[in-house]
Amino acid sequence: MINSPYVLFTRIHLVKAKSGRIFCDELWAKDLLLHLGYISNLRICCPVVYSDDVCELVDITDYGVNCFFELRKDNGFFSVLKNIIPNFIGVIKACKGARIVHSGGAGWAFPLSFYLLLIKPFFSFQWIVLIESSFWMLSKKEKRPIRKIIVHYMFSMLLSQCVKLADARIFTQSFYRKFFLKEVRERTLVAPASWVDQAVILSPEKVKKRVRARKGNTIEMLFPARLEVNKGVGVLFDAIESLKTINIPVNITLMGSGSMVQACQDFALMDFGKIKVIYMEPVRYGKDFFDIISEYDVVLVPNLKEEQPRIIFDAFSQGVCVIASDTTGISDITIDGENAVICKSGDYQSLADGIFYVANNPDILHEFGLNGLSHVRGKTHSKMHIERYQFLSEILNVD
Repeated sequence: MINSPYVLFTRIHLVKAKSGRIFCDELWAKDLLLHLGYISNLRICCPVVYSDDVCELVDITDYGVNCFFELRKDNGFFSVLKNIIPNFIGVIKACKGARIVHSGGAGWAFPLSFYLLLIKPFFSFQWIVLIESSFWMLSKKEKRPIRKIIVHYMFSMLLSQCVKLADARIFTQSFYRKFFLKEVRERTLVAPASWVDQAVILSPEKVKKRVRARKGNTIEMLFPARLEVNKGVGVLFDAIESLKTINIPVNITLMGSGSMVQACQDFALMDFGKIKVIYMEPVRYGKDFFDIISEYDVVLVPNLKEEQPRIIFDAFSQGVCVIASDTTGISDITIDGENAVICKSGDYQSLADGIFYVANNPDILHEFGLNGLSHVRGKTHSKMHIERYQFLSEILNVD
């Protein structure tokens, strides 16, 4: 157990009702409980919104968080400028008395780590930096307007300094470690992020039963994602267009929300021959979500950015094969030809070839699904936290 005063900095906001009760998103509440399993003196510094609209949120008031340091929530460019000084002061207050601080490389409009970088020379806390996303990073085939180029290099420079100064560094994939630290491996942990619970992982018997029941039916593929350019929506559209002359029936369901929802809905109305495209509203992450995944034969993950998508482990937990792009975040947690069919990122023809290969060889679905199921065991959400705790206990001076 880590007993030292430990401050977790995050841009994920909490909601405070008039009654004084504190609420948050269900997934954040679940993650928080796991933090509290090995941190006895946890404090949180994050944006707080005042509202009584908490019907879909979880009350975390009595979870055992020692203290909440409130920041203002940034909602637009002008609010960012207005909030910089008050939030900077809030971060300084949170650091007073802290023995350990924990921050990340994500959060709009910029990571709270940037504040910590400025005040680190004046405090003696031990610093944990977690890099689990790279929304700011330009992908190889992305358009490069001046604003995005500036953000890319500014974040790269500042986060590099944060990582170098950190006493402990946690990365969700090897690419991030190489990007920031080159060949340095001291005080680092590479641990893929997983939100899968042991309770939702299917048994091999259930997977085999499902495969037998579906054998001979039309192959069902699911694309569950934020419907944004960086998730490969446009690449998938082009791949489907190129497949409309094939003579093998395939159903492809697009499920999610985002800036390209209307485009997906319109695309689903078009005729692609034997390929049928369906649009489905997103489902909250949880049992219903996993039940839906288990009804499909393949999950599509044509990502363009380097993030490690959690949907890979979600699919594997249900014994479902994936067709995915060769980004480093995906390559780190899949094995091409064993539990996944890996395609070139941003290459619609490569994705189309992968879809055709699976559709033309449906017998591999059973094998790939079981291999994925075997791969995900031991990679649950709770195991991820245990691994992080063991790492921190070895690296930091904790009591």
